[in-house]
Amino acid sequence: MISIPSNITALTPYKPGQTPEETARLYGISDVVKLASNENPLGASPLALQAVNSLSGSAYSLYPDGGLALRESLAEQFGTNVENVICHSGSDALIHLAHRTFVTPSDTLVSARGTFIGFQVAASLSGAEIIYTSLTGDYRFDAEALVNAVTPKTKVLYIANINNPTGTYLTADELTYILDRTPETTLVILDEAYFEYSLYIADDYPDGMALRRPNTLILRTFSKCYGLAGLRVGYGIGDSGVIAAMLKAKLPFEPNTAGQAAAKAALRDKEFLQKTVELNARGLKLFRRTIEEANLYAPVSAGNFVMLDCGNSETAERVFHSLLRKGFITRPLAGGFALPNCIRVNTGTDEQNERFCSALRETAAEIPELARVRQ
Repeated sequence: MISIPSNITALTPYKPGQTPEETARLYGISDVVKLASNENPLGASPLALQAVNSLSGSAYSLYPDGGLALRESLAEQFGTNVENVICHSGSDALIHLAHRTFVTPSDTLVSARGTFIGFQVAASLSGAEIIYTSLTGDYRFDAEALVNAVTPKTKVLYIANINNPTGTYLTADELTYILDRTPETTLVILDEAYFEYSLYIADDYPDGMALRRPNTLILRTFSKCYGLAGLRVGYGIGDSGVIAAMLKAKLPFEPNTAGQAAAKAALRDKEFLQKTVELNARGLKLFRRTIEEANLYAPVSAGNFVMLDCGNSETAERVFHSLLRKGFITRPLAGGFALPNCIRVNTGTDEQNERFCSALRETAAEIPELARVRQ
């Protein structure tokens, strides 16, 4: 039998969210809404769809250019050089690539427990020691704790801003505090997958580009605001030396041709982007009002989702199934997410948001323990 390394056996496999079809069959209901994976309820950017549909047959029979054309478009968009940009099949692929490129088993890695599961998997695969700090009482990254956890052996400090699945974020002052105190030998991976949502929602949300240092790698994605999750395109911006090293370790033909064409077009689709962030802002406002009126607890989010603290894992499971029976798929955060007391739900269309909030009020009435979580 093939032996399996202990860092692999210790991993919890990622389980995609339950499908609407499966939920409808199990519960005998129709019109099931999936609000579990932080996807764009408006679908994909129309300009992106046009770009994919206009591709010729040869575009699919020839190998992609490894992301060069998209790198050039992104460099122009952000006023930087193509040598400072890298593209891959989603920003989570870039997290894995950074670990493959820079991390050895003798290094240490630092982040907070209760952060993006993609980092946890990449970190575990590296074989390095992982140091997790605790989140604050309101589910935020603890800037001081992160700084104190970094040592000369720390190769990567991972910060998701905003953090998935909590929705919370570090301010510019907090992020600057961390960057000022992190050694140049530590790569700070600043994951801004929800950047477009956050910048629109929160006045004090920092643009990582403005704070970037030579040891900072900023990650963003086309999966969220641009609605291209199915095409898997993400990008990173960093020092040319960091990018050059990652390009050596990167699979040569990622991202794929259709994904790259869609992403280039999506960058031009300002109208779709504006509709997306405005829809999400309305949804978050409704969610927040409903949560407060029902006397529930969720940390303030600057993403396209909220995380509901249910008090304990048993109540979280009851809430999840109550909402399923009402036709809404949410995301339990036990297992690899390391937040078993919580569930996550993303915003949908205006109509879906109204229906979900009605279902949440019904669930809160059915499970009175929810209203006592933070009393």
